[in-house]
Amino acid sequence: MKIGKTICCTVAALFGAGCASTTPTRETSAGYAVYDVKAGPEVGGARIAEAIKVALQKNTSRVQIVNGIPPSPLPEKAPRFALVSPLRGSNLGALAAAAGQSVQVPSCDGAILTANARDSSMATYGEATSFFACLMPYQGGYSLNVYTTFSKASGSFNAATLAATLARPLVGDTSQFIPRTLGRIVAGVQQTGATVTLLEAYP
Repeated sequence: MKIGKTICCTVAALFGAGCASTTPTRETSAGYAVYDVKAGPEVGGARIAEAIKVALQKNTSRVQIVNGIPPSPLPEKAPRFALVSPLRGSNLGALAAAAGQSVQVPSCDGAILTANARDSSMATYGEATSFFACLMPYQGGYSLNVYTTFSKASGSFNAATLAATLARPLVGDTSQFIPRTLGRIVAGVQQTGATVTLLEAYP
């Protein structure tokens, strides 16, 4: 183990990286964007939902779609996604809490579209990006919420992750493409004739 660590540190030094960068590490970062969508009756929720689906299909590796029905009556104010714990109150939830882990997933009440998409094109190098998008109608239009996660493995898990770790300071990682995908979702919705306004985002 010590010999392997020494070799990794030597390789890292050759690339100008510190020895700590070779320590096997897994990291996940989350973000979100909430948009307000205004559309005339000639556009409709189905066309907006289709535009979101197509944008995800063009920019990710796998997409799962659930088409729902609008609530009745429609809420007066624009709804927003919430993070919920699917394990809350269960034995698995208690075990996760004891281990210092928190499992939360986005949820959208009254969504006419719920999409889960994943880009695994860089999985060999320990990187994966996921998109959760939902479209919720309300009396003044639609609330489009997109929740994203980016996970990466770094260090000496294997040769591929070590190579990616050493290259990231120079070329970055695939999280830089999340804003591009968000932009294409917005552009697709705008092409239906709807107007899209960003209300809040993180980061």
